[in-house]
Amino acid sequence: MKTIGEFYREEVLPHKPLAKKQLPPQSDNIQIVKDLFGWKLYSGKAYLDCRSEDEARFLKVFLEAGIQEVKVPKEDKILNKIVPKLVELKKDIDEIIEEESEGLLNRRLKEELRHRVWQELTK
Repeated sequence: MKTIGEFYREEVLPHKPLAKKQLPPQSDNIQIVKDLFGWKLYSGKAYLDCRSEDEARFLKVFLEAGIQEVKVPKEDKILNKIVPKLVELKKDIDEIIEEESEGLLNRRLKEELRHRVWQELTK
């Protein structure tokens, strides 16, 4: 299984043009919302305007992984192709982390472990 970092290097970075996005600080409440002006990715009360739902979904994966800055393909066609694979990869990784940390009862310790694993997987 690929890491998020490998996926990013192989599937995202080769596609030009790319837009650099600064992500809001990570919070426990991350969600995508459609409003009158388009799509927004919320992290707590902070948000980032997104040009499409696919861009918001793409950025959400990296925000949940604790990344602060990410490059996004500018072409929607490319995002449409990449996002389902990225979301599925993240889901698989989350399931593995959850299975392996099942025995930890301390929520804070579990979150710390999750954070450290994601740091390693995004290298």
